[in-house]
Amino acid sequence: MPITINRRNLLQASAAAGLFAAFGAHAQAAGTGLSDLTIAVTSLPVSLDPMGANSNDSERVSQNLIENLIFYDFGTKQLKPGLAASWRRLDDLTLELDIRQDVKCHDGSQFTAEDVEFMFGPARYGSADAKGPGYTTAVSFLGTIASVKAVERFKVRITTKTTDPLLELRLASWMGQVPSASGFRKAENWEKWGLSVVGTGPYRIAEVRPGQFIRFEAFDGYWGEKPAIKSFTLKLTPEAATRTAGLRTGEFDIVTELAPDQFKALAGDANTEVVGGPIRNIRALVYNSQHQVLKDVRIRRALNLAIDRQIIVDTLFDGKVTVPNGLQMQAFGDMYVSEHKATPFDPDAAKKLLKEAGYDGGEIAYRYLKDYYTNEIATAQALQQMWKEVGLNVKLSMVESTEQVLAAGQGISNISNAAYYPDPLGQVFRLYGKGGLIPSRKQWSNAEFDTVGEDLLSLDHAKRRAASARLLDIYEQDPPGTYLHTLPMFYGKRRKVKWAPNDTAFMDLRAGNLQAG
Repeated sequence: MPITINRRNLLQASAAAGLFAAFGAHAQAAGTGLSDLTIAVTSLPVSLDPMGANSNDSERVSQNLIENLIFYDFGTKQLKPGLAASWRRLDDLTLELDIRQDVKCHDGSQFTAEDVEFMFGPARYGSADAKGPGYTTAVSFLGTIASVKAVERFKVRITTKTTDPLLELRLASWMGQVPSASGFRKAENWEKWGLSVVGTGPYRIAEVRPGQFIRFEAFDGYWGEKPAIKSFTLKLTPEAATRTAGLRTGEFDIVTELAPDQFKALAGDANTEVVGGPIRNIRALVYNSQHQVLKDVRIRRALNLAIDRQIIVDTLFDGKVTVPNGLQMQAFGDMYVSEHKATPFDPDAAKKLLKEAGYDGGEIAYRYLKDYYTNEIATAQALQQMWKEVGLNVKLSMVESTEQVLAAGQGISNISNAAYYPDPLGQVFRLYGKGGLIPSRKQWSNAEFDTVGEDLLSLDHAKRRAASARLLDIYEQDPPGTYLHTLPMFYGKRRKVKWAPNDTAFMDLRAGNLQAG
């Protein structure tokens, strides 16, 4: 069952924290003769520090390299001790955590509360007054944090600016990982740190060849259960056909970003199988409201009404993903607004809005990458045709980088809206509210959206749910973009590799989730 976030659950979780065993202790990893697991990926991360790049390919490595103070167990959906052995709420604004005393960093230094304070300080993250290089990327995740202080060698206190019912989940999720302070101090600069990150995880960086591969090796000094393999390599392989062929020949052990039409290439091979499915993420579009054409809200609404999302799901994804009811996930539990009315497919209404807006055929640039997302090219082509049928002039351009996507003149772009924690604070408000990714890019903002979203920080469940419902409505009325379908993460793998994906982009290669033989 999804986590239900309320004050009672948080207090119960905090009180019980010290009773849980470390993550992975429930299962034994089998011995293996496979020394290096080779994973073919469509793109390599530009930074392995979450604060250096908020991207699916960076998240893929995540806790294999850098760990969280609190662990999120993907099986039980519960919070468990991580780098912190236990934690407790001292009051509504203060969380105290006891740091494990047996944790070594990849450079041999001992991990202490000082690492936590330093890595959340101005050298890396910082605050609105003293911004670190990671602040812009991380603030929408960690913006409620006022201070992080080491009160003893192995005890840290985190104080928030306001009540935050999700603080523990923030610390257990993407962007909450804590690297080594000593490793960070030795790095020449922020960019070089991104590909030489020193963490505490079961794997450490072994070799980086930009544009080719990144190899990670098992860390002998790891404090927890040792992984089942000696190393794994992320190998850049952009072409889908090359990935599937390499999987069949045994060159690759796992391949990422499979599309349903590629499943057939593996169907007759007894040595391979397809795993995975939709994750806690929604594939979406962003409209630049500063664009000469898109500044008219009626044009943006018309774009949304012209999209037949179910056709995309059925034809490009073989029905293996779903159309969401607004920008929300059913994983939100009782924060899911089932009564919300999502934008329908209504081309006649789209044409009417375009006429009211006096749309004269002005060109709208839609830039995208080469299948960074599954079926990204095919989806863009399908959307262009749907928009053309109602009279919209959308020009497609495939580019090579996110910088090119967002360059001057950008109108429409692709995005995925991950729910890093199962709550509206982890998805719609994190991305579109004040300080979020979209406003920070100056693509869209809405004053009422920002004001209403503050109620999500309340401990009053009814107030939080009402705020969520209103945010979903504003998203439909003044659209910063639109949702398309749940984002899939389909993998092909060799059957001998006993590994299970979870409902995020993180590929968990830790003990208990990977066996190879």
